[in-house]
Amino acid sequence: MYNIRNNFHKIENDGGKNDAPTSVHNHLENNGGMHHAPVEETVVPGQTADVSLLNNVNAMNSLNTSTAGSGSDAVYGCGRLRPRILRRCANINSFLVCHCALLLLYGLIYSYIASIQTTLEKQFQINAKKASLLASANMIGYLPSLIISSYYGGKGHRPRYIAVGMLVVTVGCFFASLPFFVYGLTTVASSSGESLVELCVRGDSGENGTERTCGGADAAMNEGAYAFVFSGMVLVGAGGASVVTLGFPYIDDNVRPQSAPLYIGFAFSARVFGPVLGYLMGTLCTGFYVDLTDPGFDISSSSWIGAWWLGFDIVAICIIPAAIFMMGFPKRMKRRLHLIKETSASSATRCLDDTDDRVHNEEVPNTVVQRSPSLSEQHQHESVVQSVKGLLEAVLKLAKNEIFRTVIIGACADVFIVTGFFVSLPKYLEVQFYQTSPQANTYAGIVAILAMALATLAGGWVVKWFRLEPRGVMALISSCAAVWLLGNLILMGIGCANMPWEGTWDNNMLSVGTNCTESCGCTSTRFNPVCAEGTTFYSPCHAGCSRESPKLQNYTDCECVESGWALENACTSDCDNQVPFLILLFFIVFFVNLRNVGHMMITIRCVDKEHKDIALGVAQVCTGLLGVIPGPLLYATAIDNACSLFADNCGKQGHCLLYDNVQFRQLYHGISAAMGLIPLVAYIVVFVKCRHMKFDEKAANTLTSASGNTNTQNETVLSQYESSL
Repeated sequence: MYNIRNNFHKIENDGGKNDAPTSVHNHLENNGGMHHAPVEETVVPGQTADVSLLNNVNAMNSLNTSTAGSGSDAVYGCGRLRPRILRRCANINSFLVCHCALLLLYGLIYSYIASIQTTLEKQFQINAKKASLLASANMIGYLPSLIISSYYGGKGHRPRYIAVGMLVVTVGCFFASLPFFVYGLTTVASSSGESLVELCVRGDSGENGTERTCGGADAAMNEGAYAFVFSGMVLVGAGGASVVTLGFPYIDDNVRPQSAPLYIGFAFSARVFGPVLGYLMGTLCTGFYVDLTDPGFDISSSSWIGAWWLGFDIVAICIIPAAIFMMGFPKRMKRRLHLIKETSASSATRCLDDTDDRVHNEEVPNTVVQRSPSLSEQHQHESVVQSVKGLLEAVLKLAKNEIFRTVIIGACADVFIVTGFFVSLPKYLEVQFYQTSPQANTYAGIVAILAMALATLAGGWVVKWFRLEPRGVMALISSCAAVWLLGNLILMGIGCANMPWEGTWDNNMLSVGTNCTESCGCTSTRFNPVCAEGTTFYSPCHAGCSRESPKLQNYTDCECVESGWALENACTSDCDNQVPFLILLFFIVFFVNLRNVGHMMITIRCVDKEHKDIALGVAQVCTGLLGVIPGPLLYATAIDNACSLFADNCGKQGHCLLYDNVQFRQLYHGISAAMGLIPLVAYIVVFVKCRHMKFDEKAANTLTSASGNTNTQNETVLSQYESSL
């Protein structure tokens, strides 16, 4: 009887005639930095062999082939450009910093669009529903590129896929700002402060020289400018898919499993801190007039239009250097390659020792071992049909994963709520508490989005500190969903009442015409509200005012007002509910977003290791189609339904001028609470089903097994390496 080790030497000697077989021991000694093709076993009929042993050796050889390569594979640089001074950057911490910067800038764009929504409504004379389409437009480009980047990018060089995608984002940003440079102020109803003032001229037939000239050219300019911004956001979405989908798996693959929640928490926080800066940038940019000049009236005027285009250019300029730096990171980190090689050797040695104990001195007959093409060669020759087939098989396997399906259902409802709620939050604060657009953006960014970012960072510490297993994570996630539902029911009762407006009310709609101004010839094309005795009038003309005092910002000789004078701008409210609303909102958002890191961990750990990238891609597609796109549209439709007075855009419905505060508040928080039931139920179901799951990958992917996915009998050496950390 031959010992198993002697048998391997026998295999080597016998195979020397064919120049094919390789000694296991010689392979282990000589594989440092050398290319070895993987082997596949062919068992001679009538003989037996230890197939399990050969499978492990085969996996080891395949790994060495795909990871050994030249030393430059793990060195920072691109192609032949590998500066010595930057070689120290080839580490996961440097990648984390760069990835966080790109996530922050990409997240900034989405919230920036939300922060300038009111400005865009004025600029292009559109309603809230059409303006919200701009927030959803990036999903049109995001979703088609998502699956492609997650599947092919997961197999390829992830950092370079991310870099190229972010350069596409810069093109989209520049494209979105083009309307200002192409059309200038021609898309604005009027750029002159004087022409916006409409005074009462008694006995006028209705043409007092202030009506706006309507024509097809103006409408075409507005449509063309809107199309530019829409197309730019589509490009932003198409390019941003890679940084969201590929970055997190790259981090997870290059850190210890115990440290993954902390690293992912930092990266996820950057993604959420981006919207904070987006709202703050919206505050900064809308504080300047659209052409960066002094228009003759201040920001509190209803005629003010902020420099909405400026933020897009700033973001694009900031992305370029970060994207170029991202391009230099290696496909795998050097430390990871070193540990994989060590682990592969130790795994093969352990395999031989275990086999010695199992077979003792039993003879293993000769087995012919032949070389097969390397993995890199297989990928190079992989056809498009095979790639698509592999993609469909991976998606089908994910669809059969019960835990993954249920988590995605909850995530879709969550994203639906979050996108709709926070895209509309600046407008809600502006209308509900009578704030200017920059003030509303500041409150939305600092109070709500900052709470989300801090909670995401804290969530990583919670998962790591308490060593939460899947069931503990799902308990946290379910609790967060319950807090969101109850919190919105409470917030529904905190707001400000409607301010009095002069006019005739019919079915919650306001008609601004009155008997007092019949002989003034007032039109409805000039919205310039004034406040007189606690009541807001549509314009000085509708208040019967015939004289203006620009320096005092008031109007006199107002025949429809007992005092005879009126102040510029709508009446303000002394409502003091804003502070308790913002405090309560901060704590609700903070607690709810403690779940973010845990949610990410569940998503990427409840599937097979090789499906991490595609799992995130499928999750992003589902949440995009069922959450990001319809969420803002439903909220915007509800907002338009709460409108009591629309602007007259040459006979067409323009943007909303007056909202019913009570109806707005009930619809806004009512939708949030009602939709919150879906994720709450979904997460409770996952909590019940995951009682036997473990995050410990040593247990042969317990998460995947409990989800209905069977593991292969022999894991790859890479999986053994990750499990051993």
